[in-house]
Amino acid sequence: MRAKHLTLEERKIIQEGIEKRLSKTAIARSLHKDPTTIAKEIKKHRTLKPRNRFNSPVICSNFKQCSKPRKYCSEACPSYAEQSCSLRDRSVGACNHCPDIKHCRLDHYFYNASHAHEDYLFHLSDSRQGVNLSEPQRLLIAQTIAPLLKKGQSLYQILANHPELSLSVKSLYTYIEGGVFKDFGVDNFSLRRQVSMRERKKLKKRREPVNYEGHKFSDYLAFLADNPSIPTTEMDTLYNQPQGPYIQTFSFQNTGLMIGFLHQEKTSESMASALDFLQELLGIDYFRLFSLILTDRGTEFEKVSLFEQNPKSGQIRTNIFYCDPQTPSQKPHVENNHNYVRNILPNQRNLEHLTQKDLNLMFDHINSVPRKVLGGRTPYEVFSFFYGETLLHKLGVRRIEPDSVTLQPYLLKIE
Repeated sequence: MRAKHLTLEERKIIQEGIEKRLSKTAIARSLHKDPTTIAKEIKKHRTLKPRNRFNSPVICSNFKQCSKPRKYCSEACPSYAEQSCSLRDRSVGACNHCPDIKHCRLDHYFYNASHAHEDYLFHLSDSRQGVNLSEPQRLLIAQTIAPLLKKGQSLYQILANHPELSLSVKSLYTYIEGGVFKDFGVDNFSLRRQVSMRERKKLKKRREPVNYEGHKFSDYLAFLADNPSIPTTEMDTLYNQPQGPYIQTFSFQNTGLMIGFLHQEKTSESMASALDFLQELLGIDYFRLFSLILTDRGTEFEKVSLFEQNPKSGQIRTNIFYCDPQTPSQKPHVENNHNYVRNILPNQRNLEHLTQKDLNLMFDHINSVPRKVLGGRTPYEVFSFFYGETLLHKLGVRRIEPDSVTLQPYLLKIE
């Protein structure tokens, strides 16, 4: 009997076929598989490398039929539709070794056999944990056990009298304690022996493996070589107590300006919400400042898609790349700027009562310090020269008079 699951060797053949620019049908024929199997495999496990959207025209497949002038064309338009590539989407399925890739302005997708197999193995093991019931099975079990538990019957007694449920006592206990039948009024307190049982140790939620393929520091250098006009924004996190709060910092390499946001949680969801806010606040100016982000491999930044994509439209908004492990020197601008922050918020200071207003004041003073690397100018002045004061006002950044600049802890009265 032929195995249903693809092996690593078969995935390597798929990758080799893509690199030879064979069609999915031809690859399927060599593996004696159905073409839809190959198509689903490539689509599920290929990695997206978004196109450069900085100062680039909007690529809409409905442009020729659209009555609006070109200058009003944007990805926010209700009629916008991403252009397709017949080789990428219909024939081959990925962009590996595509001869036209250097001149292609569309999003790129790459298939890697090793990464695809690792992802497959993770989801295979993950799918075999927890509830293994279909909805009809869940309804049958719940409708059977709910009235009998109310009568005081034990799970062993119920299963002994209802072999059609095909469950062990242990499995049924696990389902009930996991809340599978909670909406039927069956929970831990429905069990006769629950009072005398100790609460089971909760299993720690499994972390998904982080795939930085296409987002490593080497990829950043290659992207920078192809797009030298796109400025880099470095992103990092500062905190004094493990329980928070946490300060997310952004440093603009070309100006030295730094801004920050206060968070109560050190998660990707919380950190990405700052980009959601900034995109809503800045509009089209967002792409001038945040098209290219470089950060470290902290757990709070590991969910790449949350930072790259707009949560409402799903459109790519940022190219994000990650430094090599344990190499903070690869983002020196934000690290050096943190020295100014530490003058005001030393490591031992309690930040429990810190507010966003305090942060804004602190960064106003830091951004008003002249820098030797900026020719004696302040980051505020250099940023204003490149982008204008209107954008500074949008960001809530203001200038502090030279003799009023303070870089001491007493600047913030937070205790």
